[in-house]
Amino acid sequence: MMNAVEERGVKKDKLFNFRPAFFAAIFLAFGIVYGYYRKIYGISAWSLLTLIPIAAMPFFFCRSRKDVFYRMAALLLLTASFALGASALRSQLYSYTRCGYYNGVHTVTGTVTSYTKQGESFRLVLTDITVDGKEENGLLNAYLPTSYTQSVRIADEVALMGRVRTRTEYLTQNYFRANDINDGVRFLADNLSAYQKTGRSDNLFLRIRDRVERVVCGGMDETSASVTLGVLIGDTTKIEGDLLNNMRQGGIAHIFAVSGLHVGALYAFILLLFSKTALRRLSGIVQFLALAAVLLFYAGICGFSPSIVRAMTLCLVGYCMRRLGGASDGLEMLGLAAILILLFTPCALFEIGFQLSFAACLGIVLLAKRIGQVCNEGAKLFRKVFPRHYTEEEKRILEKGDTLPLSVGERIFRSVVSIFSASLAAQLFTAPLQYMAFGYLSAWSLLLNLFFVPLISGVFAVLLLLVFLACLLPLWCSYYVLYIPAVLLNAALLLFEVIDFSTFSLTSMQLSGESCVCYYGGIIFLTDKWNLSKKQRRLLALLFFVGFAVILATLNR
Repeated sequence: MMNAVEERGVKKDKLFNFRPAFFAAIFLAFGIVYGYYRKIYGISAWSLLTLIPIAAMPFFFCRSRKDVFYRMAALLLLTASFALGASALRSQLYSYTRCGYYNGVHTVTGTVTSYTKQGESFRLVLTDITVDGKEENGLLNAYLPTSYTQSVRIADEVALMGRVRTRTEYLTQNYFRANDINDGVRFLADNLSAYQKTGRSDNLFLRIRDRVERVVCGGMDETSASVTLGVLIGDTTKIEGDLLNNMRQGGIAHIFAVSGLHVGALYAFILLLFSKTALRRLSGIVQFLALAAVLLFYAGICGFSPSIVRAMTLCLVGYCMRRLGGASDGLEMLGLAAILILLFTPCALFEIGFQLSFAACLGIVLLAKRIGQVCNEGAKLFRKVFPRHYTEEEKRILEKGDTLPLSVGERIFRSVVSIFSASLAAQLFTAPLQYMAFGYLSAWSLLLNLFFVPLISGVFAVLLLLVFLACLLPLWCSYYVLYIPAVLLNAALLLFEVIDFSTFSLTSMQLSGESCVCYYGGIIFLTDKWNLSKKQRRLLALLFFVGFAVILATLNR
């Protein structure tokens, strides 16, 4: 007689389904981590010999030559991914240091890509730089007194003289400079003795970004303009400090990191146009090219930041798989996107933005469905206690064996459950990373995200279209085009002016790597990705959560 596991179609000799792209991405990441420790701390390559018993273990469970072949192919794929990860990191670190060495007074020219006020000084980020007439790859951070930068604008071509230093070391106070390495920030200039604007760049993206900034600031009040720039292009430099900090404490500052939320909203809007307008007549390849062009254009305006490149890659990979008729396996899509990103920018693995983005997506893929099922079971219990009263017409429909159309309340409930499930799943997977990176967790986060994530998703594309419409019109028209968005934003921001969201924040707890392993182990065994019975999965999850609680209690006693 078949046991309960076999009745569900679970193969006892197969613990989980092997997903090539997903596991290749994981081993690519392992290779990058190994390359990091080998480069930074000089660990020996002989340490890899300890992995041989682990690699050989799956072959003890082979029952046929076919099993041996498949396991050998998988092992070769994972080994190649590991080696590729280590090689990619070494190549990126080597490329980062290939530039001129400077440590003295030099003349620099470049184009302003962004500027930030920091206390009594400005930090300019320059691209297309030359040092004493010699072209250099990478970016330069220039720190200037405010007296030099009264009229600075994005896309300005400037010349300055001051102390210039090459900064290509990998560590700063034991902190790995992953962001600077990925962005190519190689030089630092300060103690300036001269600064001059010499012209305007022809860079289309920089000119459009500058126009967007002028239009938004000219058509909105200071508060709504600063938040709009943060939402649209990720520029938080103009948001008032207390307001930005309160939004961070509320757990929704991620709406200013142009990433999956924004690109996903734009992606969904474009797909809506493809399905509901005459654009649906376009061929699949034309639709893909149009989608890629729009996303690339938006990414260019945002400076091709790593977060937006990640989100764009995820969307385009998902669209390709959808058009090609492949199975909509979220884990494989995540794996392919991670491979594409890490192959070209392996240091992205050490950026908190990359970790949070993929942890959130992984949480949604693994947990959102389960959370939704729990919510639906709760709704069924509610219906048993408070049964629905059917009208005569509904009774006749049910007697015929037909299904009743969803009521307005049921549609709202489904939408709320979908948003709640995705938000909770993402936050469960990102919570330890957020706490270890920022030192706090907000108790308000889930509630505020349930409101602001759908709000931003719903209005983002419309706001973006209005801003670009205002960019095409004379500057004085921007006030009228952006009047309603400004009013609505100010209304939404009132919440952060009357409530201090720093209350009920978790700030005094210690976490360790071991506790995080137990935490994620417990969550992963709650998913349906294991070919185990429900009882076995729950038992393993409980053991991991008990381990998490014990480690946590030991660290914080």
